[in-house]
Amino acid sequence: MFCIWRMLHTLKQGANYVRRLHQIPCSRCAYFTGDYRLKCTVHPVSALTEEAIDCVDYVSSSPRCGKLCSQSAPTYQHIKELVKR
Repeated sequence: MFCIWRMLHTLKQGANYVRRLHQIPCSRCAYFTGDYRLKCTVHPVSALTEEAIDCVDYVSSSPRCGKLCSQSAPTYQHIKELVKR
């Protein structure tokens, strides 16, 4: 009985850990390079780690986003749109 409980507990812990890792936004950020030598141009040390979950410099690189998707500093494209107006 203890072995079954321990196995279920371990599976639950693993699922929680994977769920937390999926919160890391680096791969969807405009500053993410995809190069293993310099993963992020703004925070290269904490990129793709749990420290990056609440990154204040996160800017979405999604094209369907249109305007800024985060509350961080404006991107170059956003500034260009504002200047055109």
